[in-house]
Amino acid sequence: MRPHYASSIASIPPPKQQQYFEGNRKGEVNELKILVKNTLGEKDDKKKREVVKKVIAYMTSGIDVSKIFPEMCMASYTNDMVQKKMIYLYLTTYAEQNKDLAFMAISTFQKDCKHSDPKIRGFALRNLCSLRFSGAIEYLMPAIRESLSDIDPYVRKTAIMGCVKVYYMQPDYLSNIEEQLYKMISDNDPLVIINAIHALNEILAEEGGMALSKKLVDYLLGRLKEFNEWGQATILDELSKYQPKDDKEMFNIMNLLEERLKHSCSAIVLAVIKVFMNFTKNKPQVYEQVITRVKAPLVTLASISEGNLEIMYTILCHIKFIASKGYNQVFAQDYKCFYCRVDEPTYIKLIKLEILALIACDFNLGDMLNELGEYVTDVDQEISKKSIQALGAIALRLPDLANAIVKQLSTFITLQDYITNEVIIVFKDILRKDPKHIKDCLEIIQSDSVTDQNSKIALIYILGQFGSQIPLAPYILQTFIGAAESVELKHALLTACLKVFFCRAPEMQEILGKLFQSIMNNENEDIDLQDRTAFYYRALQNNPMELKKLWQYGIKVDKFLEEQNINKEALLFEFNSLSVVYEKSVSKFIKPAEYFNNLRNKELQDQIQELQQTTEKPDPVQDGFDNDQDLTVTNPPIQKNAPNLLEITEQPKQQLVVDNFVLDYRIDVEYFESMWTSLNNGASITRTLARNDIANENAMEQLFNRYRLYNIAAGEEDNVLQMYFYGAHKCQVFFEFEINKNLSTVILNTRSELEDYAYLGQKYVEDFLKQSNLIS
Repeated sequence: MRPHYASSIASIPPPKQQQYFEGNRKGEVNELKILVKNTLGEKDDKKKREVVKKVIAYMTSGIDVSKIFPEMCMASYTNDMVQKKMIYLYLTTYAEQNKDLAFMAISTFQKDCKHSDPKIRGFALRNLCSLRFSGAIEYLMPAIRESLSDIDPYVRKTAIMGCVKVYYMQPDYLSNIEEQLYKMISDNDPLVIINAIHALNEILAEEGGMALSKKLVDYLLGRLKEFNEWGQATILDELSKYQPKDDKEMFNIMNLLEERLKHSCSAIVLAVIKVFMNFTKNKPQVYEQVITRVKAPLVTLASISEGNLEIMYTILCHIKFIASKGYNQVFAQDYKCFYCRVDEPTYIKLIKLEILALIACDFNLGDMLNELGEYVTDVDQEISKKSIQALGAIALRLPDLANAIVKQLSTFITLQDYITNEVIIVFKDILRKDPKHIKDCLEIIQSDSVTDQNSKIALIYILGQFGSQIPLAPYILQTFIGAAESVELKHALLTACLKVFFCRAPEMQEILGKLFQSIMNNENEDIDLQDRTAFYYRALQNNPMELKKLWQYGIKVDKFLEEQNINKEALLFEFNSLSVVYEKSVSKFIKPAEYFNNLRNKELQDQIQELQQTTEKPDPVQDGFDNDQDLTVTNPPIQKNAPNLLEITEQPKQQLVVDNFVLDYRIDVEYFESMWTSLNNGASITRTLARNDIANENAMEQLFNRYRLYNIAAGEEDNVLQMYFYGAHKCQVFFEFEINKNLSTVILNTRSELEDYAYLGQKYVEDFLKQSNLIS
């Protein structure tokens, strides 16, 4: 399309032949079909490639070229791998969209699975396994079983991955396949062994993955050097799950793997360390020796990974993890290795600062304070703030050495405002643990450079807690009264003013009165803040001495709650996993297998529903005008004997029975919520409650479980019990069950992806509620 020619051709009428083809690519597809047919006997592979490329270009641009399917199947009779890849892409795309074309594609793949070239055999099997409809399973399994014993390792490893695909489609077809996969671990090719291990872990996930025996472990360790780096990492990761029978076996394995600690691949080194840590986790003395032994490889890896910053970051995260578990002294002598370099990105510098805060001790603190003091003046504000936080963390962890840190932080008062703000926050935490440092903090506390919201709250806390020792405390607090500040700051201000009032009443009486008046007379003020202010006001009027006793009660802070929570969560981290990098337990960022099973079930149900809608005969459609002509849309007749590869579920029967529901079916809360909100309202009933004695949560859950419907959420409020249930028949059914004991009613709302099942599910529940005499 060329817009600058539009004016010159606007007056020229289009030719009749061009008008015939305008907006219609049908003629072009026919021409392309003839072109493909003419090139079937062509010997020049380059010319044939260009024709196939044109077909793929049409397909990827959204044009329907399924008419060329027979010709493309015939074009697959070639030994050119480039053509094979493009033709297979075409076949798999249209085979999934049109079941009538699927047989031709399957026949083509089956033929190529017996090709003389092993690459073509493996590639054909790979595409055959990618056909994602259940009817292909009966053709897929024979090809997989034959390929598992193929002479070429590429075909064998492709067949192993095909087993995993079949497992996720229809696991019943994989009977006794585990035994064959276990035998393939003794294969001559290392890649086949690795694929077999991964396949066993997928198929046996519910049993904890592949079972390890002493004989198997010895065999894998004996062949460890034959594998590439990722293969070695896979075997070592499996080995970390093994439990040696005695110390002799444990030390033999560790001695055998010790040379792997010198490897240049970080994945192998981390995997070996994980094996050592898992073997010795119940032996504290040996565990500490292991940590000392692996220090040098970790520090070396962090140093040599400067060219690959992502790997360097991962290694530093694992060093931080070990140091945070109480082994910080192990890395104390290598503190200079964690100094920041000018050319390093911010995320590397931040993790290094966290490590420095953990490994600081009496003999390296002097040098480290000078280094961190330099980082405070860094042009990157994030680095500057993190350096101040690191200094504060050291002061909190080493209270005997905190004096030098507090004095150094006090010297930063003349620097930028953001530095002063961060120092105030750090001072608040230091003073919470050790109030004796208040004299060294007076100068910066009385500074007027505090501008950040969190820093203001920290300053107000310090003024309230140490108001008797800070001369200007009442007058600094007065500056915040009436200002447009956040609700959190006003809560802190109210508390601080009361604390200072009880130790300096003459100076604070008028200031406190202004604060009460400012909050209570403001109609737009937060209601909780107003209620709290009114409570303090009445308490001061009635019995101020009792209130003073409450404020004078002090609590000594030994360890912050945030630190305890972080340490508890760190115990759940698994070494050499993403949980160390994310600093979260695995359950918080990896969904369980059931979640993905539910997604696959949902995808299959969507396909079934879409196919049912296309095969149903629609009602006659009126054109909307007052004439005698009606437009009726009908579907073409369907052959009775046509093969059905998709195995569509049968239409719902007149009733549901218990045996048809899946036993112990499980889904997660997030999936239930998404389905409940996305499905339309299906069926609903309201019945009279006939008995109250079993109208409770436990009894209802047991009753529904008896009929294979499972509870996912429940709650009772104001004598109304509300419960949510789900079950799986030939599709999923969701229930909202409510008992209003005051009005003596039972309400049931049912939803399903298929509307017929929503009504049948409602009838199913209604029947067993009547049998239990809960409703009449």
